[in-house]
Amino acid sequence: MSVPSRLRTPNPHLGAYYGIITSAFVSLIIVLAMFEQLGWGRPLLAQSMLIVPLALYLLIAVGSRTLQAEDFFASGRRVPPVFNGFVLAATAIGGVGFLAYTGTVFFLGFDALAIGLGWTFGMLAAGILFVPYLRKAGAYTLPSFLGHRFRSRGLRMAASVMQLPPTALLVVAEIKIAALIASLFLPVSFSIAVLMLAALIAAIAILGGMRSLTWTGSAEFLVGAVGLTVVVTTVSILLTNLPAPQLTYGETFSSLHNAEITAGLTPVQPGELAAALPGPMPLATTKPFLQPFGILGEGDFATLFLCLALGTAALPSLLSRSGVTGSIAEQRRSTAWALLFVALFVMTAPAIAAFAKLIIFRDIALAPASSLPAWLTELADKHLLQTGDTNGDGTIGAAELLIGRDGIALALPAAAGLPYVLSVLMATAAMAIALAAAGAHLFTLAASLAEDLYRVLDRRQALPRLVAAWAAIAATALAATVFLLIAELDPLKAALTAFAFAAATFFPALLLAIWWRRSTKWGVMTAMATGFAVMLAETVLGGAFGLGTAGFSTSLASLIGAAIALVAGVAVSLYLRKPSKGEETYREEMRDPDGETIYDRAQARAAVQAAAAASAAEADAPSQ
Repeated sequence: MSVPSRLRTPNPHLGAYYGIITSAFVSLIIVLAMFEQLGWGRPLLAQSMLIVPLALYLLIAVGSRTLQAEDFFASGRRVPPVFNGFVLAATAIGGVGFLAYTGTVFFLGFDALAIGLGWTFGMLAAGILFVPYLRKAGAYTLPSFLGHRFRSRGLRMAASVMQLPPTALLVVAEIKIAALIASLFLPVSFSIAVLMLAALIAAIAILGGMRSLTWTGSAEFLVGAVGLTVVVTTVSILLTNLPAPQLTYGETFSSLHNAEITAGLTPVQPGELAAALPGPMPLATTKPFLQPFGILGEGDFATLFLCLALGTAALPSLLSRSGVTGSIAEQRRSTAWALLFVALFVMTAPAIAAFAKLIIFRDIALAPASSLPAWLTELADKHLLQTGDTNGDGTIGAAELLIGRDGIALALPAAAGLPYVLSVLMATAAMAIALAAAGAHLFTLAASLAEDLYRVLDRRQALPRLVAAWAAIAATALAATVFLLIAELDPLKAALTAFAFAAATFFPALLLAIWWRRSTKWGVMTAMATGFAVMLAETVLGGAFGLGTAGFSTSLASLIGAAIALVAGVAVSLYLRKPSKGEETYREEMRDPDGETIYDRAQARAAVQAAAAASAAEADAPSQ
C-alpha cells in the first residue's frame, strides 16, 4: 500500500519574527546602557537584562505549545535549516563551552584548542556519517532508531539505558552553569537559582516538546550570539582598533608575551591530562598562552581531540534533531549551518582568552599591590578571582593571582573598563546558551525514557503518549535539581566525560548500523555494551570524579573502548546469523534519499489500515 508524502511548509514569517526578537533585544541593551548613564543601580540593570529574556523564552514556549505527537517529538518536521542550525550549535557549545572552554583556553592557551577542534570536526563527521540516514529513518530518538533498524525491543531499551549517563551529565552541567550566572548577578542563592531554572527548562519542554525547544532555543542562540559579538567586538576595537576579534587578536601576542614575562610566567612541561585541565576553583596561571604542547603533550592533544570529535558526532542530543527538517537536503544544510556557528565560536574563544589575559596581566604589572585596579576588587567580590601580595615584594605576580576558570568571559568587560551593562550582557548571553543546551539534553533524556522504556515495557499504554513524556520531563528535571543541590560537580569534566561516553558507546554502534550491511542486532548490542562497560569501569576506577586511581585518562579510555567495541561488534555479527530480510530492507530504504521518512510511512500505513478495519467493522455491524 503506497502512502503519499506530506508537504511540510515552514512559517514564511519566521525570519521577520526573529528579526523583531533580535531588534527588541538590541533595543533593551541600548535602553539599559542609557539608564546606566542616568544613574540606575547595578542590581536593577542586572535584573532587567537577565529576567526580560527569560520571560521572552517562556512566552515563546507558550506560543509554540502543542498536543500533536509529531510536533512534540519532531517539531512537525518543518524547521528551516538555519533555525535548526541555531539550536544544534547552541547544544554543542552550551554554557560549558561559553564559559568553561573559554576559561580553559585562558589557562592552557594553544593546548586547549583540542577541545574546540574536536567539537568542530565532530559536527562535520556527524553531518557526513550519520545525520542524513537518521533523517530518512525518522525515529524520534536515537534508541528508537536502533530498535527500528534491527527490529529489536531489547536493543532499543538497552540503548536508552546506556544513553542515561552522558545525557544526564550534560543536563546537570548546563543547569549548574546557568545557576552560577544567576546567583552572581541576581539576588538569589545558588540553590534557588537551580530550582528556578530547572523549573523554567522543564516548563518549556512540557509545553511543546521539541517544537517549543526549537523556537525558544533559536531565540536563546540569537541572544547569546548578539551578547558575545557586542562585547568581544567592543574589546577588539579598544585593543586593536578593528572590529574583527577572530582575525586581529594575533596583534596582541607581542604585548601579551611581554606581560606574561613581567608577571613571571615561564614555559612548562606536559603533565597528565586529568591534572592538566583547570578546575572550577580559582587557580594561578602557569603556562604562557602561545607555548604549544606545554601542559598537554602531543599524544594527549590528539587523544582529547579524537575523543571529543567522536563524542560530538555520536551525541544523542544532537542526533535527535536529525528529523526536524523537511528533507534530507535541508538536514544536511542545517548541519552545515551548525558547523559554521560552532567554528565561529571556536575561533572567538581564543580571542576572548587572549584579550582577558593581556588586560589582566598588563594591569597587575603596572599597579602596586597596595593600589590595584578597581575591577580587580569588583571581581574579587563576586569570587571570580583572588589576589594578594603573598611574597611581600609590593607587586602581584602570576602565581599570586588566582582566577576562576568559569569567570574569564564574565570578567572581560569589567577588566576592559566597559560599562556594567556589558558585563551583564555577557552573563545574559552565557545563560541563554546554557539554557538552550540544558533544554535539549533534558528533552533527549526524558523523551527516551518515555518512548524507549515506558512505551516498550507498558504494552497496555496506561498513560497517553504525551502524558508519559510530560512525567518523564518533570522527573528528569527534579532528579537533576536534587543532584545539584547535594553534589559537587565540575561542569567541564562532566561534559568531557559525557562526550567520552557517547564516543565509546554510540559511535561504533552507529557506524555498524548505518555503514555495514552485515551488522546484526547482537553485534550492535555487543558494541554498545563493550564501549559502555569500558567507560563505566574508567569512571569508577579511573577517577573521573575522584573515585579511583587508574592510570589512563577518560579520553584515552573512550578511544580504547570505541576501538574494542567496534572489533567486538564486527566479530559477533560475523559469528551469528546473517541479518534478516526485514533488516536488510530497512537498511536499503534508509540509504534512499527520496521519499517520506521510514517511520512516518509506517505510521501512515498503520493509520490507513486502522481506518479500513474500522470501516469494515461498521459495514458488518448491521448484518450481525
